[in-house]
Amino acid sequence: MPFKNLPDNRLIQHCREGNDKAFNELFRRYFNKLHQFSLKFVKDESVAEELVLDLLLKVWQNTDQIQTDGEIAPYLFRAMKNTLFNHIRRKTVLTVSLDLIPEESITSRAADAEIESKELSLIYHTMLEQLSPQRKKVFQMSREHDMTHKEIAAELQLSVNTVENHIGASLSFLRRNLKKYADVAFTFFY
Repeated sequence: MPFKNLPDNRLIQHCREGNDKAFNELFRRYFNKLHQFSLKFVKDESVAEELVLDLLLKVWQNTDQIQTDGEIAPYLFRAMKNTLFNHIRRKTVLTVSLDLIPEESITSRAADAEIESKELSLIYHTMLEQLSPQRKKVFQMSREHDMTHKEIAAELQLSVNTVENHIGASLSFLRRNLKKYADVAFTFFY
């Protein structure tokens, strides 16, 4: 079936039925137009191409949600505009000169972070003490000494599977019990 002469709404219908040749025709029709449109905003060939490809992939994956009686162009360009705005919004970073931030504020934040770090470290070590001696040893060898599962297994004369089970159980225990300290943990890790 020749798709080249079909109107957009018919191509969309064929796409809904899983016909990738119909989608290829839509792709051929609109890729360059969307790419040129994107370049006006992002000024980077590869970024513009990536954004258009991402949009067209979403169109392919969600053809059943596209409602159009005629051309798909208005829908595509509106979606491309939203994609570009989201991309630009994510890339925009608010910066402030360090000269404008009072030194006391920087010192205060550093002190708060240090206190929270010490608090989290104490909580972490308290939780570690609740693990069985073997599980604690395996976990510390993995996380604090950067040993591989194979190295731990060899040193402790355990199977790799047993080491993996100990580490998995330790992580599960720590996650469960550290949830109530999520604010401190979030600040500590980020």
